[in-house]
Amino acid sequence: MDQYYFKQKKNINIITIRIVEELEIKKLNLMYRGKNLTTNILSFEINKMIQNHCILLGDLVLCKKIIEKESEQYNKTLESHWAHMIIHGTLHLLGYDHQTHQEAYKMEKTENEIMLLLNYPKPNT
Repeated sequence: MDQYYFKQKKNINIITIRIVEELEIKKLNLMYRGKNLTTNILSFEINKMIQNHCILLGDLVLCKKIIEKESEQYNKTLESHWAHMIIHGTLHLLGYDHQTHQEAYKMEKTENEIMLLLNYPKPNT
């Protein structure tokens, strides 16, 4: 990952994080993605300059119960899995996606690099 990029950014980037129950994330997933399913995280990109050098990147909506279940299911610490989900959602706000194998590879590689920088294990191995 190009750490120089992050050091040279002059803007302040803001992300709103909401933690919700399963019913609310299911409703949001249906409303915005057409999927009548629960999910661990939804990202809503805004990317709007709200003040001089202050950009609202977007909103992350995370489902606490789903993330807790997944951390047990995948044998990850809860803290590590929360970090991974927030990083994953933030990368979506920055334009990353995982619709193709190439996009998924790039996104997972970046997630792994950020997790290691924060002293967490790689989530994608």
